[in-house]
Amino acid sequence: MQTKIERLPQELIDLIVVHLSLQDRQTLRLVSKQLYALTFTTFSNTYFSRRVTTLGVPSLSRLVKTSAHPNLSSCVSLIDVKLLNYEDYGNLREIDRVGIYPPPKRLQRVPQVRTTTGDISQECKLLDYMHTHRDPKAVIHPLSRALKGFRNVKTIRFRVNGLTLYGNPYISAEEEVYQSFLSACFRAVLDAIIRSGVRLQEFTLVKGHTIRPLSKSANLDYSAFNLPVPFLLSLKSAFASLKSLRLSIRTYHNGNSRIAGWEKGISHVIAAASSLEELTICLQATDSKPWFRAAVIQNICRSLELPMLKSLQLYGCVVDELDLIALIKTHASSLQRLLISDTELRSGTWLSILNIFKEDLDLDLLRLQYLQQNAAPRVIRWFPDGIRNSSKLNIDARKIRDQCWMKERLSQAISSLAATAEEHEISEI
Repeated sequence: MQTKIERLPQELIDLIVVHLSLQDRQTLRLVSKQLYALTFTTFSNTYFSRRVTTLGVPSLSRLVKTSAHPNLSSCVSLIDVKLLNYEDYGNLREIDRVGIYPPPKRLQRVPQVRTTTGDISQECKLLDYMHTHRDPKAVIHPLSRALKGFRNVKTIRFRVNGLTLYGNPYISAEEEVYQSFLSACFRAVLDAIIRSGVRLQEFTLVKGHTIRPLSKSANLDYSAFNLPVPFLLSLKSAFASLKSLRLSIRTYHNGNSRIAGWEKGISHVIAAASSLEELTICLQATDSKPWFRAAVIQNICRSLELPMLKSLQLYGCVVDELDLIALIKTHASSLQRLLISDTELRSGTWLSILNIFKEDLDLDLLRLQYLQQNAAPRVIRWFPDGIRNSSKLNIDARKIRDQCWMKERLSQAISSLAATAEEHEISEI
């Protein structure tokens, strides 16, 4: 005999289950086979839409098992490849050396790694394995097999535990080994994507859509993007459906010891996704050699052409006025959202660029914050007449659906910035 809750329509059951905790959902699903079936969709979509994995054997094995499940595999839409950081691997080695499982409280536990003998010892070996194998099949094959099983996966996120965009760009000799490991893991993930035949819509090295200094990221060394031509051709096929690409890159690594054309690799990877609608480029804004960041952005501005680009976000960049104007004009017909943060203009002025925005762009959203320029005034302040958050300019025409309002706000910003520049020139005289 059916209970009252079992006689409710599926829609009402879904509305009720949404407000239950995980423990209450588990208890409810054990009441009867019918309730198990009725709550399965909501339960699986809530707790299985995102799968977090490292590239260690135990974690990948669990991912493959989930991909083989006849019902749960179709719920997964996001694969979060969250690598352990350098300190985590040091803690794992210490635990493995002691050989007590679960480890004593005096030892630092590592997130994502179960406190069993197999998990800790296998995960501990990954660092050395990626250094000694140019074709790491123990990583590529299970990951590609899992991706094949997740027929509805749309997003892959690649990042490092605890690392943010605010991370230190200067690394020690020991940490340089980890950077090489990180690049090898990135290449292995791309290889798995190519072999699996999965058609992604989003690939990101940054967690979240709002970019801030503390945004969790991977901060890949620029050399990780220097891929051979055959690999780039395969990547172009794999990224044919990609709509969103978010990159976080370290340009300071190796100092002046770099080969000619080192900055082109990043542009080549971006160009492989010819159908991109959203592009985010995050560079570390804390290094003392901004000309490396300038070289990367200059190459992107001069070579990139994405006919469907709607949203462009730049963080921590160094750029010349003419290069930025060239990039904007190339994508003026499609661009709808422009966000520039913590960026320095090496030549020219933001006032000139704002005039170009007003004349050539028909934006829905313009956000400019924490901008600098080599010309006076050095630090850009918007509306310096007492309005709060004067270091930020945020114009969102979508809120009132009026493009004329966007133009009006831009005119106000231009007038305010021109007045500030004039006052600065007078004070210098």
